[in-house]
Amino acid sequence: MKVGFDVAQTCQEKAGCGWAADLLIRALVKSAPEIQFYLYHQFGTWLNWGTRSGTHLEALNVVEPFRWMSPRRATKIWQAVAAGEATLPGNPDIVHANSFQSPRVGPARLVYTVYDISFWINPQYTTEANRIVCQRGTLDAIALAAAFVFVSRHAQCEFEQLFPGIIERKEILTTVAHPGSRFPAVSTSRHALPGGDWLAVGSLEPRKNYETLLSSMECYWGRSAIKRPLKIIGGKGWKSDSLRERISTLESKGIVRFKGYVSDRHLLRLYREAFGLVFPSHYEGFGLPVVEAMSQACPVIMRNHSSLPEIGGSAAIYIENDPREIAEAMLKLETDLGYYVLMSKNSLNQASQFSWSNAAEKVLQLYKQL
Repeated sequence: MKVGFDVAQTCQEKAGCGWAADLLIRALVKSAPEIQFYLYHQFGTWLNWGTRSGTHLEALNVVEPFRWMSPRRATKIWQAVAAGEATLPGNPDIVHANSFQSPRVGPARLVYTVYDISFWINPQYTTEANRIVCQRGTLDAIALAAAFVFVSRHAQCEFEQLFPGIIERKEILTTVAHPGSRFPAVSTSRHALPGGDWLAVGSLEPRKNYETLLSSMECYWGRSAIKRPLKIIGGKGWKSDSLRERISTLESKGIVRFKGYVSDRHLLRLYREAFGLVFPSHYEGFGLPVVEAMSQACPVIMRNHSSLPEIGGSAAIYIENDPREIAEAMLKLETDLGYYVLMSKNSLNQASQFSWSNAAEKVLQLYKQL
């Protein structure tokens, strides 16, 4: 079997979709040495001026035909394939799309990953340009894909509610492949209150609900005897100019420390040192930071909606979109050692339910069905 795998989003600062593609292909290559994988760093109309930072794997069953290819040359190849005048490099049996792109792939069977459909459910949290790209890619997938991979049961349920009967009518194969942490889990949970700061992970965009989180920090700061600052990790997203100004104001008061986009090694250290992750996101298709924090035995405070209860189970501390309620949850963790130790233990146990090797097995089963 030969599989063309979309890694186009890994060629820039990786957000959730980029990390998911990177970590899944690494697990697939390791789990299935008998399959030849072709990594496509240029995919459909997702074209990168530079691919040096994209996923690179040195393995006998990996070829990277687009890695050093110019956008102009890549465009000609994809256009020729769409016109039926050429086949993709490697002449794959299956092509797996991971970046909301559903190009024509010749005789290959197209697999499409659905991370979420927030661009339909909550269009106010994105830009018009991004909404159109994601909606078009999903609609093209409904027309062209032979199979869908969903990152959560919630994502699949929302998709089927929005497009009732499509999967059955078109005989599209599906699977739910939960992502895992990119970091190895710690061996034991925490048995004392650490001295670290609060942590928030996610791009500066409306969906992540940083405005409420900042209000929570102001409320917490006025009541805490310890006053742990909040470290924010994430790149600059859309609609974030006013948010960045507010962060700067709180930085000057010592309440917030904005770190921006950091390396894997740095992020792992931040998870391990953090007192707790605060994740009041409005909507998540999966919520990768939740599993990553829990894998480091870090307690998590988060919203009780979208896919998050599916991921957090009984291990998370659930809150509504109320700054005072979030501050209360932070203060309880900070002042109750027994409660903190219990939530750390629960977090680590919950994280063990998710792994990239399990996700790879689900996807490989789907490939074999196709």
